[in-house]
Amino acid sequence: MSFHTVDEGRQTRRRIRLAAGLALLLAGVGLSRLASGGQSGAATPNGKELFTTYCASCHGVDASGNGTLARTLRHQPTDLTALSARNGGMFPAARARRIVEGREVESHGDREMPVWGDAFRSTSDGRSSESANARIDAVVRYLETIQRRSAH
Repeated sequence: MSFHTVDEGRQTRRRIRLAAGLALLLAGVGLSRLASGGQSGAATPNGKELFTTYCASCHGVDASGNGTLARTLRHQPTDLTALSARNGGMFPAARARRIVEGREVESHGDREMPVWGDAFRSTSDGRSSESANARIDAVVRYLETIQRRSAH
């Protein structure tokens, strides 16, 4: 008979999160090449496609925080459709950009969320900082379009 210790359980969850993050990163690199036609800076990034590739597994396809990997995470992913509602009706674009880019770490506790600014910059096809910034901006613009509107 075998008993799992608390540490073994934590290690298993950590391995699942790392494997999921790596899978997302690899899938995102493939999609980014498709979105740009395989050329650096060749096309305007599609925020919805980037979100689906990089974010939906945790935040959910509908961005409500119910992604397929959400239950494996230590903290419930944020409902990204409620950012404006939590900010007095105004979409916090600058803050959202800092979070996606990875500069506002405390918003994700112990940083289970990958630092997409770094991931967008470190691709094998030599993307530039301008290309990475365009991709981050596209994700932020998409998030702004999916904000829930209050019923008045």
